[in-house]
Parts: sequence; structure tokens; C-alpha cells
Amino acid sequence: MVEATDKESLKSNTLYGQLADKLRSEITSGKYNSGSKLPTEFELRRATNLSRSTIRHALDLLVNDGTLVKIHGKGTFVRENVSSDTPRTQFLSLTSNAERLGVTMTTKLVDARLTSPTKSQQEFFTIEPTNQLVELTRLRYIDNEPFCVETNYFTSQYKSLINKNLSGSLYKLLKTDYKIVPAGGHKTFAIAYASANEAFLLQVERNTPLMEITDYVYGPAKKPLHISRQVIRSDKYKYELQS
Repeated sequence: MVEATDKESLKSNTLYGQLADKLRSEITSGKYNSGSKLPTEFELRRATNLSRSTIRHALDLLVNDGTLVKIHGKGTFVRENVSSDTPRTQFLSLTSNAERLGVTMTTKLVDARLTSPTKSQQEFFTIEPTNQLVELTRLRYIDNEPFCVETNYFTSQYKSLINKNLSGSLYKLLKTDYKIVPAGGHKTFAIAYASANEAFLLQVERNTPLMEITDYVYGPAKKPLHISRQVIRSDKYKYELQS
């Protein structure tokens, strides 16, 4: 098996890894300032003579590590305050955010299983396609009304989570049972449309617009901890960012 450090060097030896390194260097050197828009995929293809898939893969790497953010319909931008020594964006858990908003949240476990990773998940966790991830799907309620379907992904190191009581704060569970706390990460925001299963769980019509929040969370030493995808009824919940 290839170790994580070896995988990082393997990425640098690929065309997409070299392009990602080049763009990251241009960002930290000031060619692309914080908040500025990157060239389009078409413009990068013309400038580099690389394939569309190579360029997309490089941009995905930079999105996953918090350097870039993609805004649907607008393009790819340098994340605010990105530099070689700047900590990643602070984040607030859904439970903590609910507490700050003064609402009571309850949680019901929908499914807990092992699943195969997607390509982007392999990149974030630096794992092989044959490695499995722990997938936890939970339904969150406010005042007994469903408002959020939350799916969390962990490496098989946390396989025992499947047998835990997952009706409370996941981060409190990680702290008490695994002695680990989140140490940083970044979020992406988008609009999603309710799938048949999400519509059933959230008691809305299929294809209802929902707020989609994806968290890429790191633990100590910037080691990937988990990915969380939340689809939220915006008529029931307002997300508050932590300053």
C-alpha cells in the first residue's frame, strides 16, 4: 500500500498535480490575489495545452485543500485570506450553530454503513479506490420538524462509529470516545434539488431547491478527518457563519 506521504509526491508527478502546484505557487506569490477569479477552464487549456480533465482535476485538488472556491455560474475564485501560512476557514458545527440561533435540535440515524469512495473522496483522504469509507446518514430536526439530511464520511479507522449512539453531537462523540477534535477546514455552499429519498425524509416535493453545504474537515496536523454533506430546508433554518 502507498503511504500518504508517498501519495502526495505521486500527485506532484502527475500533470494535474504539477498544474495544482503551479497555480498554488502563483496564488501565494500574488499573481492571483485573495478573492480574485481564476482563468476559465477554456483559458487554462489554451495557456497550458493540457486536457480538460487534467485541468478540472487540478482545480478540484485546490478546492479540496481550501485554496480555491467554486461558485456555481460565476467561476473559480481564490479563497479569501489564502496564503502559505494562513489557517483555513473557521467553521461551526450544525449543532453549535443551532445553539447560537436559540433553537433545539434532535437527530435520528437513518443509515450507517461502509461504502466505496468517490474519486474526490480518495483525493481528500489520500486513500486507494479499494479502501472503504464509513458513511453515516442522519436526519436532523428542529422542533420535531425535519430540516436537514446530513451525510458524513470517515475513513475505516472510525469504523466503530457504526455501532455508536449517533443521536447527539458528532463532534462531542469524537472528543469523548476518540480524543480528537476538528482543527480546521473549509465549506462549500451550493443549491441542490431534493432527490426522491431526500424529499421523503424532509417532507418536501422532489426537486425542491435546498441549501447544500459540504464540509472538508481536518484534525490535528492537518490530517483529513471527515467530509460532511448537508442538504437543508432554507424555510426552516438559517445558517450563521462564525466570524
